[in-house]
Amino acid sequence: MENKIEIIKPYSLQITQRDANGQAEVLIDGRYRGDEITVTSDDGAVYAITVDETVRFGGTIPLTSGWHNLTLTGSSNPTDRLGINKLGVGEIFLTAGQSNSANHGFPCQNTISGNVTSLGLEGWQIADDPQPVATGEGGTPWPLLGDLLNRKLMVPIGLASVGVGGTAVWQWDPSTENTLYLRLQQALQQLKSSQSISSPADTAYARAVLWHQGESDTVAGTSATAYADGMEQIIRQSWADAGHQIPWFIAEVSYIGPDYTQQQCAVIDGQQELVSRGVAFAGPTTDDLIGERYRYDGVHFGQAGLESHAERWADCLSSYFGWN
Repeated sequence: MENKIEIIKPYSLQITQRDANGQAEVLIDGRYRGDEITVTSDDGAVYAITVDETVRFGGTIPLTSGWHNLTLTGSSNPTDRLGINKLGVGEIFLTAGQSNSANHGFPCQNTISGNVTSLGLEGWQIADDPQPVATGEGGTPWPLLGDLLNRKLMVPIGLASVGVGGTAVWQWDPSTENTLYLRLQQALQQLKSSQSISSPADTAYARAVLWHQGESDTVAGTSATAYADGMEQIIRQSWADAGHQIPWFIAEVSYIGPDYTQQQCAVIDGQQELVSRGVAFAGPTTDDLIGERYRYDGVHFGQAGLESHAERWADCLSSYFGWN
């Protein structure tokens, strides 16, 4: 390897969760044949990171809320220079559940601000639908939610969407081999890997998990207790994997057509039971968004439904976190 800088992390368009002071420690990780890497941020701050005997360098630098460009310069040759553009410090949300949390709406939505990015298997990208990990090829409320929160908070917004269409709670059971829970676990691991290994155990890697699911449990006739018990197991495993009690917001959702209205109450009761148990917070209600105006096929959200879905999540989160 010549005297060239190889960067492993961070990624362009990456978002790091900010702390209560609006700051984050961003991990700089890579390889270089030289004694030292100098990192210069766009505010003029300069940080030195030592290269070890394996030509590996790693350390963190503090960045404030917003977008940043970094320049890495190697000590062996002044031409050894590398730029990392558009790194964000802001708010990150994991979204999960079934089809109306995934790419099954219509039409696809885009981020108008350009300040919303999504985490995929290979890194970060602009958060235009379809979201890179969730199933389906259509639209979601998430780019719209990101724009609403960006406009309110004036910080970059990161999304990690892992929903799977047509799934019931039991299919996300973390105690089952090859469960869908692995999708959520992998997203948590990716977010954690962007932090320093010296970060405290309770470091927040995302602001919250947004769960929108219940339609398949309505069809299955899942009882309120079974729904709440299954979800509590998922939530508690996510806390163990994250290393802290990341907040979960559970939407009240059960509607899957007029043929199942009598079975909806049990699912809603189960979702409300999670709030009563103190393991989750109440998300928005979307069961009243019915009819052709909101659902293009009777079940999945169309343009008006996606817009209302995003607005309700924005109102819910803003109220809880004091972002009004």
